[in-house]
Amino acid sequence: MPASTKRLALFLLMVSALIWGSSFILIKRGLEVFSATQVGLLRIAFAMLAMLPLALHSFKRYYKGRLWRLLVAGLSGNLLPALLFAAAQTHLDSGLTGVLNALTPLFAMLVGVLLFRFRFIPRQLLGLIIGLSGATMLSFIGKSGSWESFNIYTLLVAAASFLYGFNVNWIKRFLTDMPSANLTALSLFLVGVPAIIILLGGDFFWRVQTTPGAWKALGYLAILGVINTAFALILFFKLLQIASPVTASSVTYIIPAIALLIGFWDGEALGWLHLLGMGLILTGVIIINRAE
Repeated sequence: MPASTKRLALFLLMVSALIWGSSFILIKRGLEVFSATQVGLLRIAFAMLAMLPLALHSFKRYYKGRLWRLLVAGLSGNLLPALLFAAAQTHLDSGLTGVLNALTPLFAMLVGVLLFRFRFIPRQLLGLIIGLSGATMLSFIGKSGSWESFNIYTLLVAAASFLYGFNVNWIKRFLTDMPSANLTALSLFLVGVPAIIILLGGDFFWRVQTTPGAWKALGYLAILGVINTAFALILFFKLLQIASPVTASSVTYIIPAIALLIGFWDGEALGWLHLLGMGLILTGVIIINRAE
């Protein structure tokens, strides 16, 4: 990889991580007014609307022959994870959710080996075991930062991270011939239209009209959709086009630290158990990347 490409990849990696690291606190603010399903749907709806002009412009050139590939990308990389993360944060702190999101590179490697026939390096298994042990440990840490019973909602974050891991492999295999902005716009359009239809069929307007702070929460979710989803996805897909899936998904090196610090600033617990669990996950990711 040329030096200029490496610098661009590093820049895209850092900016994407900073944006996504702040996503979890925005989800938390949205959940103060709206249901988890509504938060996920609003995130995708705002992202789709932000990219709608480009999506309509891109149809003629890029849509033909790519419908199912773009739909899979939109579901696995956008709609389903958005719903899972929102549901998880009804019972998890935003910082802890951000840390568990660091499982993405582990799942990217696992999916690549199992489904996309990527070469497997034995040392990667060690990284996978260490990373998953850190995630398991974090699943037993309660909101106070002490040991509690297993929190089943951590499995929702793991499922979302698995989908992200699948998504980066899918795009790398089938959609790298598309410019990142057009890819983002079309994949969001395919899941955004159904998201809006489902959203309007519930009590969304009633909540906006009757719940104190609804417009403020809607503003947070607009930022989440436009900046932390649409814009961040453009940057990430560009990164994915010039780097490997595991390297691109290493954006999660930085996301946990940002999410934990923002959560701590917002009054969430931050103890040595959180740091130990995060350390184990990132150690596993580092081992996998070095093996690659």
